[in-house]
Amino acid sequence: MSQTDAILRLLMERGDMGITALDAFADPQIRSLRLAARIADLRADGNNIETQDVTLPNGKRIARYVLHRDYALWTEAELREAYGR
Repeated sequence: MSQTDAILRLLMERGDMGITALDAFADPQIRSLRLAARIADLRADGNNIETQDVTLPNGKRIARYVLHRDYALWTEAELREAYGR
């Protein structure tokens, strides 16, 4: 599985919670320091990914990425891939 595939799967799993660069780096299947570049690749493939600005308690700002997708439009194969069923 490529990094991009692993990121898409994580986005699907996390739903509205989304993912941050720290989440991507901490995931052993991803380990990417270039999440923004992989998100750009996913957007180029037609995925609707929102960037949300998050301010941490220490005042630092980070990006959270959330995949917006109409589950009714997913194929059976996509649902099986995303949820292992």
